[in-house]
Amino acid sequence: MNMHNSLRPGRTTSSSGPAQAIAAIFAQELQLASVGIDDNFFDLGGDSLAAETVVLGVQSRFGVKLQTSVLLEAPTPREFGRLIALQLPEHPARRLAVQVSGSTGQEPIAMIHGMSGSALFANRFGKALKQRYSVIAVRGMGLEPGETPYDSVEEICANYFDGLTSATGQLPRIVGGICLGGLLAIEVGRLTFEVTGERPALLLIDPPPMGSAWLSPAPDNRMTAQRRRQITLKAFRWKLLRRIFAAIGLEQSRLGRHSRQKAFKNTLVRAAAGFVPSSYPCDVLVIASSEWSSATVEQYKGWASENTRVETVVMPGTHNKFRAANMDAIDAAIIAFLDARRAESAGLPVA
Repeated sequence: MNMHNSLRPGRTTSSSGPAQAIAAIFAQELQLASVGIDDNFFDLGGDSLAAETVVLGVQSRFGVKLQTSVLLEAPTPREFGRLIALQLPEHPARRLAVQVSGSTGQEPIAMIHGMSGSALFANRFGKALKQRYSVIAVRGMGLEPGETPYDSVEEICANYFDGLTSATGQLPRIVGGICLGGLLAIEVGRLTFEVTGERPALLLIDPPPMGSAWLSPAPDNRMTAQRRRQITLKAFRWKLLRRIFAAIGLEQSRLGRHSRQKAFKNTLVRAAAGFVPSSYPCDVLVIASSEWSSATVEQYKGWASENTRVETVVMPGTHNKFRAANMDAIDAAIIAFLDARRAESAGLPVA
């Protein structure tokens, strides 16, 4: 199914995503701690030499051709971003972002798929969360005919970041994930932090242990060279089967669809198995099932640096079933966490 037009038209054509990145380029070149999206390049002390470097940086970041004189027409990041947005083609990963029905809130929450890659996990989010936020589910690339799965965590997260920015018109500042999607959310949030210098909010629902070969708690889940070879070989076999079914015209047959799903899942496992993200300034909510919590909660607390805040909530149930049993409580935990974060940011007392 094509999700190309699944977001409301009014939310899809903003320049604020490019503007934030351009503001960061201004700040780097002018050696400033930060630059607002309405700050004028020349008022900030920019000259012709700095203009050349800024334009080169923007060209490299967005893959567009520009003249240095563009800064006369668009001297602020907001104006510059508007021009860039008009030149950019729609990002291929934009179709992976699916707005969840019933979402009436304005601030987007991006929630990334789990191991299956399906976006249907998001149907369990309740009215309370959707009334406060615009919930956007991210499905995996490679589940539809003609799509090729991404091969690495870096490639996955860079494309999800750009796809979400293209779909919502702003950088993803609240990012979450189900199961393996939690690890991916950490890396998408990192990209937002690198562009803006702002701490993203990360909502991790029963994420797997970091560094796990099997991406689940197990008595011995450390990554070894032999296990890496096994995981790689399995992914290669399913990708080969998928190509064979596509080549003989059976891509949409039952076996063809099965091979496509297996190829996606095993490629994702190969990319993420053994992965341990480095810590960075962010605010993290870990909601863990009682089945997985003993292997994950303390690990995620230990992962945090002094600039990373981690809050944990443990709810009863097994990994596969606890979301269905606790969705209202999960919604409430997310809302409370984001409310407290907003109050703290505004200098208000936290309830």
